[in-house]
Amino acid sequence: MIFFTVSWVITLVGWVIHVLVDGVPNRRTKHRVLELLLLWMLVVTGVFGVISGFLHVSSLSSELAELIGYAPSMFQWEVGWGDIALGVLLIGCAFPKLRDGWMTASVVVLTFQYGGDAIGHIMGYEIHDNFSPDNVWAIPSDILQPLVAITLLVLYRRGQRELESNSS
Repeated sequence: MIFFTVSWVITLVGWVIHVLVDGVPNRRTKHRVLELLLLWMLVVTGVFGVISGFLHVSSLSSELAELIGYAPSMFQWEVGWGDIALGVLLIGCAFPKLRDGWMTASVVVLTFQYGGDAIGHIMGYEIHDNFSPDNVWAIPSDILQPLVAITLLVLYRRGQRELESNSS
């Protein structure tokens, strides 16, 4: 539970601070505020994805599996590298030269990976009676993160089109 809560808290606190100290000329526009929230969400999720991925492939993988309520297996190796790959993609959005091309791809991959994770955790809960807190608390986060990311990306892209049409 703490793992999931901490990522949301860091995202929101980091975003608020960034909005307050942002030095770009359009710093308090709706579009810029949305962009920063989307970036903070993607990058923080990416950092936590990389951390999670390394835990899945490290010597701590058995302990992590037990915390989630799963039996240790080689599938953790694959899940771990998938988490690391997603994390790197999400973190890449922080770089302005990559941002535009990577944000949509990041949200699509996040949606599929976390959507699949959510289904797996729900099945564990419902079918296998896996009531481990780290299984149960993954469910809301695995559902909310893609939904919030999709919403923010759609709003951001709409704002981007409005800015482009106003400048031409």
